[in-house]
Amino acid sequence: MALKTVAVNPDKQALADLRAQIDRIDGALHDLLLDRVEIIDQVRKLKGKQNLYIRPGREAQMLRALIGRPQGKLPEGLIVRVWRELISGFTLMEGVLKVAVYVPEKGPDLWDHARDHYGAFTPLVETPTAVAAIKAVQANKVSVAVVPPPQANDKDAWWPLLAADKKNVLTVFACLPFESVKPGRGNARNTLPMGLIVGKLYPELTGDDHSYLAMQCVHVPEAEMRRLLGKAGYKVRQMLAQSMGRGGSTPVAYLVETEGYVGRNDTRLARLRAMLGSRLQHLAPLGGYAVPLKSGRR
Repeated sequence: MALKTVAVNPDKQALADLRAQIDRIDGALHDLLLDRVEIIDQVRKLKGKQNLYIRPGREAQMLRALIGRPQGKLPEGLIVRVWRELISGFTLMEGVLKVAVYVPEKGPDLWDHARDHYGAFTPLVETPTAVAAIKAVQANKVSVAVVPPPQANDKDAWWPLLAADKKNVLTVFACLPFESVKPGRGNARNTLPMGLIVGKLYPELTGDDHSYLAMQCVHVPEAEMRRLLGKAGYKVRQMLAQSMGRGGSTPVAYLVETEGYVGRNDTRLARLRAMLGSRLQHLAPLGGYAVPLKSGRR
């Protein structure tokens, strides 16, 4: 009696082989993640107790390096999204992180950007105003605040709270999103184009940065302030002015966004102080952020 042979569909066998390869890769990725967890645990022990277990400068440089590699057929935005989730998840291993997010009753907000940036598991808290978000950080109710960038004639201006603090505790240290993908590819809906992250942390130099300065002066018109900033060596991107009261001798608070990195010991600060002289009542760097990745395929 002849034995029956069962025909094997070559396409089905090829699919089974390819799926087996995917399973092996998934297992290898999981093993690598477990290795990463062990290394991060060692890093946490070496660093010791900190206020915030965040390195925004290193995160920016790491993502820039990854995006600078050949992307092949990877979907746009995948690398940043995956690594943001990994960074946030591992950050929670190191310590507590709670985020106040600007979510007004009406109009665009920053909730979706914050959720994408801080991952699925980081606790987020809605605040109806940017000022409320900053005050929540000042009161130690949250770790950091996600607020809109400063703008002219803003009734909810949060930056004077930072400028008024002579100890210079809170600063801007990052922005979000770090990569803007094409419309329809991201998760953000009804959202502002950009947000700033504020906390008890000063940003690191990354090689492509923007920075903020806060000043309080008397008898310094905006045109002169721009001229003096340029003379000191700053390239001004934006300058906002807010009167601290009424009358000709009333101090004016300035917020200046500049190109490049401004550290707390930046030598240009001394030049600016010298030029303003007695008219300057207060000057402090308010941090800044690593410039985000440009949208679209690289």
